[in-house]
Amino acid sequence: MDKNILIIKSGDLETHFENNSKDEITFDIDSYLGDFNADSNDLLNIVKEPYVPQKGDKIYFLPQVSVPRVKFKNVSLEYGIKTVRDPEQANVFFGCSKSVHSMTTNMWAYKASVKDFLAFVDAVDYRLDRHTRDTIDTALEFYEKDYIGVHWSIMNCIVATVPNAVVSRYSERIVFIEDDYKEEFLRLQSVKIYDESSVIDILNGEEAAVIDRDMFEHIREMFNSSDKDNHVLAMEIMANSKYTDSLIYLELLFYYYSSRIMDTHTKSHVNFKSLVSYLGKDMRSLSTNIDEVTKSLMNKDQFTPDKVEIIMEYLHDDIVNYGNSKYYTVKTISVNPEHIAQLGTNYTYSVQDDYVGPELPVEFEEEERVAVPVPCEMIDAIFTEEEDEAIGEILAELDETELAHNLYGVDNENIEVTLETELLSNNHQITQTNESTDIDWF
Repeated sequence: MDKNILIIKSGDLETHFENNSKDEITFDIDSYLGDFNADSNDLLNIVKEPYVPQKGDKIYFLPQVSVPRVKFKNVSLEYGIKTVRDPEQANVFFGCSKSVHSMTTNMWAYKASVKDFLAFVDAVDYRLDRHTRDTIDTALEFYEKDYIGVHWSIMNCIVATVPNAVVSRYSERIVFIEDDYKEEFLRLQSVKIYDESSVIDILNGEEAAVIDRDMFEHIREMFNSSDKDNHVLAMEIMANSKYTDSLIYLELLFYYYSSRIMDTHTKSHVNFKSLVSYLGKDMRSLSTNIDEVTKSLMNKDQFTPDKVEIIMEYLHDDIVNYGNSKYYTVKTISVNPEHIAQLGTNYTYSVQDDYVGPELPVEFEEEERVAVPVPCEMIDAIFTEEEDEAIGEILAELDETELAHNLYGVDNENIEVTLETELLSNNHQITQTNESTDIDWF
């Protein structure tokens, strides 16, 4: 969003247009850096990529970034970087979704095509003074959009005077940049902005603790305590942990104890707010459900079988109780264990088919392998005398049935097999064909 939109109002227009009215009409024209129905989350190029500090980096923090400045000062000293207040001097930028919201505001207007608005203006030209008409023409002379925003009364008048007018009958939201941030916003359009989580994760340093299963259970005991000091300590451990390595257990702690965290005053401390920001949660409500835990893993590339296994271990009862969710479904239904004996047999009903991965190419399927005979003269050219003797010793100790059994675990006297010997440093293959009662080597 790098172009202005015109918003036109008029306090002189009647509620319903009157052709015979001679009253003068004036217009108020305002220009905003914005657009109809703009998604504020798309206004800045905020990327969730790892930030690797480089000596000499100059960091600019956008509004609302929750980075503890004391901790960042330690990182700055360690890597030789510094923060700046002027975005023109920075080469590295950090922001978050809240940054965009703090730089924008919104209003409501009716969307009308420029062509139809001008047709309406021509229709009421006799009610305009020259200054008003010149102001309209000047404002639209270099205007780049095909539409404008208009007040309700103008919308009604366009509909009444212009046949088949392209104008919305319902007001629509316009998102635009606050005046104080216009210059900064235009500068930020041409740069990459790291999500604050990219720097938050390195603030606690290499010595920070990782919340593993044992630590998770210990923190649960703290939250289950009636002593609020234990709750404060638990939150301090969470805020000072290695966020990425502790992600699954941090999310589970919010799942179980969000209400206790909300009731603890230290939730507003900058360290804990950094954790909340890293996890993408809203400080107004830290409540977390199973799908939100899973989405957090997906967002940070940790949606793996071992993490899902942890979710199942702790939350499977909730999945059973609440049924299917966005990310989880009940695959099979069985009979309550208390009644299996009465049924007389185990029973499951499949609701969801098993996952079937892509088929392997034919050349990789064992049953499609073809043994290709190798002429004796080729074997002589490939193997040394010592290698030939080694192969001979192997075969001398096995009869044909034993050889087939040891290679493939079968007792078949008429089988085609491929022997891959590890005795040969070059891993050559020899193919034997067992016909009748003799073993012929090619």
